[in-house]
Amino acid sequence: MKNKLLIITILALIGVTPVTAQSSLKIGEEYLKKNQISQAKRFFQEHPENIKAIEYLGDIASFEKKWDLAIKHYEKLVENQPNSSAYNFKLGGAMGMKAIEISKFRAALMLGDIKSYLNKAAELDKNHAEVRRALVELYMQLPSIVGGSKDVAQQYVKELESINKVDAYLAKAYISKVEEDEEATKIAVKNAVSEAISDKSLIERNYQNYELGERAAAFGIMPDSAIYFLENYVENYNYKDLKSPAWAHFHIAKIQASRDNKDKALVHVNKALANKFDFPEAEKLKQQILEM
Repeated sequence: MKNKLLIITILALIGVTPVTAQSSLKIGEEYLKKNQISQAKRFFQEHPENIKAIEYLGDIASFEKKWDLAIKHYEKLVENQPNSSAYNFKLGGAMGMKAIEISKFRAALMLGDIKSYLNKAAELDKNHAEVRRALVELYMQLPSIVGGSKDVAQQYVKELESINKVDAYLAKAYISKVEEDEEATKIAVKNAVSEAISDKSLIERNYQNYELGERAAAFGIMPDSAIYFLENYVENYNYKDLKSPAWAHFHIAKIQASRDNKDKALVHVNKALANKFDFPEAEKLKQQILEM
């Protein structure tokens, strides 16, 4: 009788545990949707061997710019699924972000791995626009002596043209910016904004909204479209985005100030300051607006 009860107990535990884990992950996902990062993290940390939980923890670490921790999580994912384009991209991207923040010597030691993971992600997924954008920037930033190449960057731009025209034009704008060709950069940005306005399905990631709005604002072109994209970015801001909503409000405030819309400019510069504790650029802009 005791053995029978023990078997029943074990079977009950086997049935309950996965459901409980799944339920816990769902709760974490709900917190994440609300951008309640610390609460979400707590639930994901309860499942250190769950692939989805590890991915979320890596994404959160990236959001918090804790690159070593993000790399640690993404390495587990790649080890588990070496042929996942998404995981290779995330690992290569986190390594690339870390390389930006450390010494040139240490960064140089990481370049081989960064290129390897990003290139593998591109090979595994022929329609992965985001990794091709990253590779364009990588190959344009690197000196030729360590593998930098404009020709390789342009090859990825060519691939982007058949994947996502907005990304293709933004990549072209980046190349022109590195080459300090302001007119070509402006034309590429204008084309990117025009494509996005005519076909909004090309906005596949919220961060594209920020890129389009910020670049259009920087060149003083298509201001209504710039505001539209920046407002969309704020509305849809989430843990995958790189820039604080404060920067979007800052750029909107600058546009409104350039149009002598003092009240609207003040609303957005105050939102920028409320979202970002240390923001000298916004403080300076607010003073300029008050003096209008």
